[in-house]
Amino acid sequence: MSVYLNAFPLDLPDKELEVCVIPYDKEQLDLLRREHQTNNVFRRRGDNILIFSADGQYPISGEIEKFSLAENYGIFCFLVKDGLKRHLSDLNRFPIGFNPIELVSIKKQDDLLINIIGKDYPFNIFLKYKMDTRIITGTPCLVIDCSTRTKINKTCQYFLHKGFNLIDRFVVAEQDDGYRKLVGQIVAVDGEEIEVTSLDGGVEKIHADKIYLEASRKNFDDYISHTHASQRDAISEKIRRAISSFNGGENKDERINALKKYFQAKGISLIDGTRIEISDAQDVQTMCQQMEKPIFIFNDNGEADWAEKGFTQYGPYTKRTFDRNDPSICVVCAEHDKGRIEQFVRKFLKGISGHRYFGSGLEGKFGIGTSHIEVFTTKTDDVIGYKSAIEAAIQKKSEDGGRWDLALVQVRESYKKLDVIDNPYYVGKSLFFLHQVPVQDFTMELLSQADAYLGYSLNNMALSSYAKMGGVPWLLKSSPTLSHELVVGIGSANVGKGRGFDNQRIMGITTVFSGDGSYIVSNTSKAVTPDAYCDALTSVLEGTIEKIQKRMNWQKGDTIRLIFHASVKKFNKDEIQAVQAVIEKYRDYQIEYAFLKISENHGLHLFDTSSANEQKGRLAPSRGKTLKLSKYEMLIYLIGQRELKQTTDGHPRGVILSVHRDSTFKDIKYLSAQLYSFSSHSWRSYFPNPMPVTISYSDLIARNLGWLNKLPDWNDSIMIGKIGQSQWFL
Repeated sequence: MSVYLNAFPLDLPDKELEVCVIPYDKEQLDLLRREHQTNNVFRRRGDNILIFSADGQYPISGEIEKFSLAENYGIFCFLVKDGLKRHLSDLNRFPIGFNPIELVSIKKQDDLLINIIGKDYPFNIFLKYKMDTRIITGTPCLVIDCSTRTKINKTCQYFLHKGFNLIDRFVVAEQDDGYRKLVGQIVAVDGEEIEVTSLDGGVEKIHADKIYLEASRKNFDDYISHTHASQRDAISEKIRRAISSFNGGENKDERINALKKYFQAKGISLIDGTRIEISDAQDVQTMCQQMEKPIFIFNDNGEADWAEKGFTQYGPYTKRTFDRNDPSICVVCAEHDKGRIEQFVRKFLKGISGHRYFGSGLEGKFGIGTSHIEVFTTKTDDVIGYKSAIEAAIQKKSEDGGRWDLALVQVRESYKKLDVIDNPYYVGKSLFFLHQVPVQDFTMELLSQADAYLGYSLNNMALSSYAKMGGVPWLLKSSPTLSHELVVGIGSANVGKGRGFDNQRIMGITTVFSGDGSYIVSNTSKAVTPDAYCDALTSVLEGTIEKIQKRMNWQKGDTIRLIFHASVKKFNKDEIQAVQAVIEKYRDYQIEYAFLKISENHGLHLFDTSSANEQKGRLAPSRGKTLKLSKYEMLIYLIGQRELKQTTDGHPRGVILSVHRDSTFKDIKYLSAQLYSFSSHSWRSYFPNPMPVTISYSDLIARNLGWLNKLPDWNDSIMIGKIGQSQWFL
């Protein structure tokens, strides 16, 4: 059995290239690239611009130097990608981008929609290749990946003639190089003249045959509804299956190797004509390792490596200390759905008879006693109807001299399309949170599931509800070390209309610490805009250290390890300096720290032949498979072959962990094992998470608080109360 990467070693020539070096100036660099890119290639390096030439002639005078390709991997990889792009451009293939280079097929046989809808449809789903270079275990490699890209082959004029509503849709204009650039959002249509609001707020009129609809999922789904209303769901499912199957391991591996063989036959020529050879992928099986399963801790310190098994044997961790037994639960639902909702809630609380994992329901599985339920109905499916029902629920419990332990709120999938102030989902959360009541929502669409499938959904829903009420389902066992650990997760969410219109990036922060041999998610929920993020990070860090040092009785001279997880960007100097400033305040301790970037979008895949004959996930590696890419990088699979649910699921995607070089703690194997364990520690689902809890919780905090802050009556101080000490965001 073998394991291969989609990374192909490049032959590194023992050769020097002449280069012209001039001082860096952005305007000059842009001008040189516009006017002299045919025979030259330009690269910024620090305070200089490097100019490489095809014929030894340079467009500007400068200092002439020689670079050894064997000693300058970065320059070598840059020139290889330049060679790739020139080769494709010479074939009139119009590659897009550089980091990575993207190439979308234009062959009809590579359009997945033809066999589903037909060849004359204005949308296409084409094969897309991504090509990049990467240094792997000290060797420069060409990385090739493939997936799909949705494209639109007709202008807005076509859609107008088909009677498709264009108002509020985003449009793009095609550039000379084939790239389609965002123009703005359609606000009015006058015949074939389209009025567009640009990102800067300006308004212009453009003829419909000059612009295209953005090839977004929304535009795609809406147009399928427009043309195939009665068949919409069936067609959407066929498309989903086609894309998932295309992204399966066997097809991905075959397509990648086909393009690799093409470049092996042609070679890659650098700007000076030097030909670079490409080798086949190496078998990295002996370099891979398999992580051990994490251990969970349950009631009476019972241990298990499978959460379901732990619940069956021991019960939840806080079984004896949970303070909301026999809980008061209110249900908010539509008046005309009350009967079906009552049946649904009973299954949620009492369980589904005979179901493997949810036979005893929330009450039995978590040992919380008998719930006291009261239903409050909405007369309308809008904010006014929900407000009325929620206010009635709050008033009723206030008169009884208590408060609800949990609110179950029925919503609809269609609410996702509403503005936040018109969205019963967010307005309902804000009203209940104001009165310190945790909310568990569920969709009407969920009720249509057969009991066999509904049980799995309710199992996860009960897990989240228990955590929201303040319960601890399990803890994650940590391996004893000589250090006290605090892990800070940094996530983000885009909140707004999208595509730059009133859009705002919100940063979320989660803290996890190791105490008494277990990892504990701290009750810190913080979300801020990027410009306030650095201050918030240091504030949360300082506050958490103060809280935990007292709780865990840290002693003078103890070693404290701070680990930072981020998925959205590289750690910059400001963040590192801010953390170092906090550390300076705790000189009584020995403090070490690690800054760890977690990346999903890297294009690397492992193909494991040991799963080649499996029914699902062929060539997929197992969960916990790792490959050390360099001293500071590790590829790790948090979802593997067994976690795929059906044969049409695509190839699982691993994450790359990158340790910042300014870190004082750099044990990447230790950090990888810890992160792998955190991917099993989410109380939102029993299934392993494709991201660690440090990131997934932070993303949820950012998204929820980001949207809630757009409500006129919302104030984050609400979260200071008891609601903020629970996992309210799950």
